[in-house]
Amino acid sequence: MKALRRLASVLVVAMWATAAHGDGGTMLLHQDAGAFTVTLFAAPQPLEVGTADFSVMVQDRSTGEVLLDPAIDLTIAGTTVRLGRGQVSNRLLQSAGVHLHSPGKQHLRLEIKRGSAKAQLDTEVTVERGRSRADLVWFYILLPIAIILLFVIHQGLKLRSERKAK
Repeated sequence: MKALRRLASVLVVAMWATAAHGDGGTMLLHQDAGAFTVTLFAAPQPLEVGTADFSVMVQDRSTGEVLLDPAIDLTIAGTTVRLGRGQVSNRLLQSAGVHLHSPGKQHLRLEIKRGSAKAQLDTEVTVERGRSRADLVWFYILLPIAIILLFVIHQGLKLRSERKAK
């Protein structure tokens, strides 16, 4: 009986975890470039075909102070966007939504400018095929069925052991 309760607890936690979302995404890059230290975040993770949110935090390399006013351009898959503060809840980040058209390895470039200081960072990210919402729906449909099946199996085994005991 304890094992069944533990299994049910694990399934409930797994169900909640599939629906959880972070506020800044997953860190893809943290690197020094010129006078800056740059941290790049992306959501969702893994990146999928469709709209992705990229957020960047820029710090002064020597002091570690977060810089709130650099101009940041992000280029990925032939699309260049200027990051801004309009969409972010964290005021230390600048972000932009980018539509990713095709799966595979994508070259990502960040260009940061502040006064006379400039820096450029390049990295590669992997974009996966978009997953259908139907996958998530099937999970929520099949989960109760699996729990009922486990209960029926448990009751059958319990009944069988009671009959053998008599």
